[in-house]
Amino acid sequence: MLDQEISNLLVYGQSNLLMDELDCTQAARRICRLLNLTDFVPVDATEEAELAANPNKLLEPLLSYAVENGIVQESGTAALKAEIMDAIMLKPSEINDLFAETYAVNKQKAFDWFYDYSVKDGYVDLDECAKSDRWEAKELKSRIEIIINVMPGAVTGKYPKCALCRENEGYAERANMRTVTADIAGEEWFFDYARHQYFDKHGVLCNSEHVPMKGGLDTMKKLASAAEFIGADGFVCTDSLAENGGASNTVHEHFKTGFRSSPMLRQGNKMRLKSQEYPYLEMGVADWYSTVIRFAHSNLEKTAEFADKLIKAWKSYSDERITNKGTENFASVVCRKANGKYFFDVVLRSSAIKRPRMAADYEEIKADALSITDIMGYFVLPTKLSEDLKTAQLYLDGTLQYDIDKKIPLAKTVERLLKSQGGTVSKLEAKLNMHDEIDAVCEKILASTAIDEQSLTAFLESLNIRIMD
Repeated sequence: MLDQEISNLLVYGQSNLLMDELDCTQAARRICRLLNLTDFVPVDATEEAELAANPNKLLEPLLSYAVENGIVQESGTAALKAEIMDAIMLKPSEINDLFAETYAVNKQKAFDWFYDYSVKDGYVDLDECAKSDRWEAKELKSRIEIIINVMPGAVTGKYPKCALCRENEGYAERANMRTVTADIAGEEWFFDYARHQYFDKHGVLCNSEHVPMKGGLDTMKKLASAAEFIGADGFVCTDSLAENGGASNTVHEHFKTGFRSSPMLRQGNKMRLKSQEYPYLEMGVADWYSTVIRFAHSNLEKTAEFADKLIKAWKSYSDERITNKGTENFASVVCRKANGKYFFDVVLRSSAIKRPRMAADYEEIKADALSITDIMGYFVLPTKLSEDLKTAQLYLDGTLQYDIDKKIPLAKTVERLLKSQGGTVSKLEAKLNMHDEIDAVCEKILASTAIDEQSLTAFLESLNIRIMD
């Protein structure tokens, strides 16, 4: 009944996933069991199977058949897709061996190969990622990227201990998940690519043990070791190392990774710094919205040591403008290894800063705590905003009649734009104007995280660090 469709998948597996021809019979029988089929006769594959960039179109008829025949509900198709793909993929040990062999010769090629495989096995679904609204804010100080994520979340909560544990390999919806082993500061960690691709080749590097994030010198050393593992083309980062930092899963020790310089990392320094205690460190303040202390050196131990001292000092720092009682100050960290040096970007943040209250309508756009993803210039907005944005644009282009007394999405923003644009405009102008408004709000939210110059100067002086220019 599905002979052609299964035959197409088998050819796809051989062409894209390194499946051996000798494994085809077993793979076909496994797929038949998943679909409650008793008979399968192989036929010649279509040209589509050989040219497919990912398995989605090849899987559509199989998943539709499963739903139509009551094998799974619509909500269960993601798990079935993963099981079907697992049947035509390499085993975890084979993936590890191939990655390690390539990594020993060329780190970047190893990561590129593993990413390509993760896309072709359907675990990283670029078709789903492309459904998110994403654009570059070109008129701002820096070209931050705005992302309204519309990818569906996992429908299963059946994780071993948490969603990051290595034991998730093989769980529902993750049967096609593959990881590779990494040595991070003498500990066994593992790496895989994230399904939500906020960064270029966005990945996650996790401790193989289910241990919590702790911070401190050991974490800074691990971060530097992780940057060395990723290589010069990438970066590793960690969210807040404090309880009140928000936007971070601190239950399981892990770092986020990416392979293209983020908007923040592309910015140069706006001032140079000199430490009396660590005079050999190249140091400055990044020209960015948030307050970012950037420093580099070839010695891992000394660079990590300074990162730890800087963060500890910031956590305890207080003045008349920052009423820190010991838990309000926190930091996020990004690390890279390039040209033989370890580059640290430490983002100083505080919930105790006395600043003007943000406009209430900003919360319509971004109410959650900022993660390191947001701070680095990949500003992730809530899923709900996607539909709200489309509705708001209908009021701006006159498709819907605006009524000040009617409760509508993004009401304050719509009212402000109707006044500034002098009434309704074309559909294209409405879209661009709304994007510009969101860009400006995101920029203001990012800028609100900065430490004021007076407090920053006082903090640096407390560490015997001088501003050079």
